[in-house]
Amino acid sequence: MSYNHVNSRYEKRDKRRKTNIVLNTLIGIVAVLILVIGSQLIFGGSDADKTAKYNEPPDIKLANQENSNEEATADKEKEQEESDQSADEKDKKTEDEENAEESTEDPAAEETTPEDPFEQATITQGEPGSGVEETIENPGWNPVGTSQAEPHSANYDKNSQDWAEMTKALSYATGIPESEMIIWFLGNNGGPNDAVGTISPKDKSAKYKVYITWVENKGWKPTKIEKVN
Repeated sequence: MSYNHVNSRYEKRDKRRKTNIVLNTLIGIVAVLILVIGSQLIFGGSDADKTAKYNEPPDIKLANQENSNEEATADKEKEQEESDQSADEKDKKTEDEENAEESTEDPAAEETTPEDPFEQATITQGEPGSGVEETIENPGWNPVGTSQAEPHSANYDKNSQDWAEMTKALSYATGIPESEMIIWFLGNNGGPNDAVGTISPKDKSAKYKVYITWVENKGWKPTKIEKVN
């Protein structure tokens, strides 16, 4: 075998070996590149999602809605408080007006109704056999007031205004409430503006004869009481 033939075979084998090395190196490089790119796609995508999520603006829609609800509730409570306050003021005003009406209602009656009708009275014992136990006269008595116009003439109709005012005078003089009073008699006492009434409480524990007279523009005024048997 010649030297040239051996050398030629050696060169071919060496050339094939170098080619294999180059191919293997290229395959390795390609494999590494594939791994690198794949890793970036997998892990890089996850990081990108996280970054995108972190970069998203906060959800302020719900917060704004909650704030709006709180403000609406506060406004409603404030309106309710103002409404309640207005109602209280209205009730107080109505109560004050009613009290004012009561205080101005029939001032003459208030002025002429003493706590004790006999407080300033002079009491005189009656004569034996006269039927009068005692006579009562009180300088503190006043007219009971009237809504009638002058000239006045006594009216003994039980449905008349004059009868109502005479009944009021009988109650005022004796201290017996009209609702607790029995009227046995009420009529003329000798003149157009003089009257006399016989009354007692409903329990009939006593009987009184009450004399009254008309005072111009001021109404009926008691003048004397006789406690009778």
